[in-house]
Amino acid sequence: MDETRIYSVDFETFNELSHANDELIQYLQWLITERKDLEAINKLSPIVRRMTDLFLAILEGAFPEISHVVDAFNKRRDEITERIARASTPEEIEQLSKQVDELTSDCQKRINEVMAETKRLEKQSRKQ
Repeated sequence: MDETRIYSVDFETFNELSHANDELIQYLQWLITERKDLEAINKLSPIVRRMTDLFLAILEGAFPEISHVVDAFNKRRDEITERIARASTPEEIEQLSKQVDELTSDCQKRINEVMAETKRLEKQSRKQ
């Protein structure tokens, strides 16, 4: 019998997870830009991807409105990941690193916007 359980995390735990995920992404970016170590990048990328997916699942569970942001993030990340796997020159890796930076920054910005709007709507509905 398959039983589904829903778990929730408190705000502090959520922030710790967010910071840990950010640190993993930053380390991966460092490998891309500074070390240009394709073997290490290819080994760490799936771990970072899984952690990011788990973090986004928690976020999406708390804020269902964010699903369109998560979908766009995943699509773009898949494209970049595929290109990283095929990269062979330092120039390609450098260009991809910039795209990873832009993707991460844009995703965080959109997540923050959705969370702020959701909180605003919750406060507004409580007043009514």
